[in-house]
Amino acid sequence: MPTPVAEQPAPTLESAIGYTTQHATQEDLDRIIAAVKQRAKALRAVRAAAVTKGADIRLGNCNPKYMSGLTGKVVEVHNGRSTTVDIELGPESTETLRLHRDIPHGVERHRLTNVRASVCHLQ
Repeated sequence: MPTPVAEQPAPTLESAIGYTTQHATQEDLDRIIAAVKQRAKALRAVRAAAVTKGADIRLGNCNPKYMSGLTGKVVEVHNGRSTTVDIELGPESTETLRLHRDIPHGVERHRLTNVRASVCHLQ
């Protein structure tokens, strides 16, 4: 009968940060940075794939930064080389965007077009 192997507990975020800030060499940091970039790319792909017409979303990590946090509903999905969406902002987000863009007064819901689906977080 095979001898059971004790499973190692999963590292915690705190232990990973502690190692990185106190013990990692430059070579370790290069490997960590590459792994983080790869993980971030995978998460963006998962987020983009989850966005569908009618989904309520919140924008995050946008450029320009003032768009981060705006909320609305996906009204159109465009599949191409990368997935983009058109979003109808809610009244509060339309007011926020009005501070940065020329949106006529009286318009309660502004439509953003060709927004990268990877910056959309499902609500």
